[in-house]
Amino acid sequence: MPISDNPFRPAPGSEPPALVGRDAERSAAEYALSLTRSGAPAQPIVFTGLRGMGKTALLRRCIADAEAADAVVISGEATRDEPLGKTLFAGLQRARRQNATLGKKLRTGFDAIIESLPRPSFELPGEMGSIVLEPSDGREEPLPDTLDALDELNALVRGHKRYLVFAIDEIQEAPVAGLRDLVRFVHRTAGLDIPVYLLAAGLPNSRGHLHEVRTYTERWRYFRLDLLGAADTRAAIEIPSRERGVTVASDALDLLASESGGYPFFVQEYASAAWLAHRGSAITQADVARIVPGVRRILEDDFYDAPFRLLTPRECAYVLAIARLGPGPHTTGEVAAVFGATSEALSSIRNRLVAKDIVYSPANGLVEFRIPLTERYVLAHRYELERRAADGKLSPLRA
Repeated sequence: MPISDNPFRPAPGSEPPALVGRDAERSAAEYALSLTRSGAPAQPIVFTGLRGMGKTALLRRCIADAEAADAVVISGEATRDEPLGKTLFAGLQRARRQNATLGKKLRTGFDAIIESLPRPSFELPGEMGSIVLEPSDGREEPLPDTLDALDELNALVRGHKRYLVFAIDEIQEAPVAGLRDLVRFVHRTAGLDIPVYLLAAGLPNSRGHLHEVRTYTERWRYFRLDLLGAADTRAAIEIPSRERGVTVASDALDLLASESGGYPFFVQEYASAAWLAHRGSAITQADVARIVPGVRRILEDDFYDAPFRLLTPRECAYVLAIARLGPGPHTTGEVAAVFGATSEALSSIRNRLVAKDIVYSPANGLVEFRIPLTERYVLAHRYELERRAADGKLSPLRA
């Protein structure tokens, strides 16, 4: 079969050909959107999870579902380097274009809020500074009349029998001030008969970030996306293959599920390689066995090798301790107990591992590997890491 027939697309943010294992999340979003559409308030939903778990793909699917159900969606990917107003600028312009046929008043409403936001800036080459798309008054946060313009836009959208939905990806990166304005607006409309809805996705620390914005965000609905189970992993591979007339042997599916560990990004990588290796109308275990060593080597090199080469002996000991505790998150006290030490005594090691993007803190007092299946990588390379750790002075307690 030609390469173009390959249904698997291992690219960041791309939607898998079969979005399996996320039915509960999609159903919750569909129900919340139906409530909003009817004029009833609904709890905002935030999809959280580590990198490569399919948060962005799920958010995009929910956006498509919302648009199919008459929503006017304003979406954007937050970044800590710019105010949220700038992030939403392109989303507003896109929504205006998509709804250009709904009449002059609605276009005017979009124009009013676009005018109230700070303009995107673009860096010039050679450290020559930046330029702003259009003149503004230089303020970094949304102008005071932004919320008024949103109120007017919301009323206009409802007047066209539609409803507003905001969708923010990487919400943990959104600056607090701008995010607070948006959260306030969404919360305020919940007390009206024309509520606005908010969907978001981000890393597991998104909940703590939103709590900093407003404490009542604790009452929102949070879904943590984890590794797929074996049955869902098999379905993610078998369904799109079958749709293209290709069967996948049961033992081949077992091997793909085992090697990928149910990590959605890895599932796509292994399935894509197996598809390219097969001939005829079936993917066999032999096809999968041929591609496993090469794919494993590529993924280890892409995801783990480079940062782990930079670890000091004491950092090697710390990551070995986390890996031996199993999939996280774990309390910092649990990790410290492996060494018979306090978490405070090991905080400098933990902080260096955070700076090197090996671990992060999903909540106060917790530590977890930043990339899924890191514990599997660490244990697979434990002898080398133990040898390097032996050069330091941090040793685990012996039973």
